[in-house]
Amino acid sequence: MRRRTALGGIVLILAVGIGGYFAVSHVLQGRAPLCRVCGRSVHPGQMFVLQLEDGQREPTCCPRCGLHARLQAPERVRAAWATDFTSGRRIAAERAVYVEGSEVMTCCRPAPLREPGVVYERHWDRCLPSLIAFARESDARAFQAQHGGRVLTYAESVASVRER
Repeated sequence: MRRRTALGGIVLILAVGIGGYFAVSHVLQGRAPLCRVCGRSVHPGQMFVLQLEDGQREPTCCPRCGLHARLQAPERVRAAWATDFTSGRRIAAERAVYVEGSEVMTCCRPAPLREPGVVYERHWDRCLPSLIAFARESDARAFQAQHGGRVLTYAESVASVRER
């Protein structure tokens, strides 16, 4: 009788443990991937994707993080795609037109940056100023007229990211 009770207890514990494992792994698989640059969730409307030399695709949360990643290891990147803010379609990053510093901040989470020996806290965010991609310059200019910022080419966007 004791053996049966002990065996039943072990089976129950295993069943709960295995069921819990599968439940948690199912939930985690449904979550968006994390940006390797800033650690935020990658959301489809701003995603920037790097095609690496080994064939892997590395998504980042926004064009600014994507360009940071590209500048860190340019020899590993074969191609890059931005997401057109207007249509949600993927476009070649080099052909996109960007709006930097608009009031629209899709992936911002300011966190305090404490400097040694300084009493105050500065707020800093890798994704700022915002950088939003457009397939057409006319869409970028219309967005800029409504939300501010400055319109940049791909080369100007890379230079801006490099400076910060």
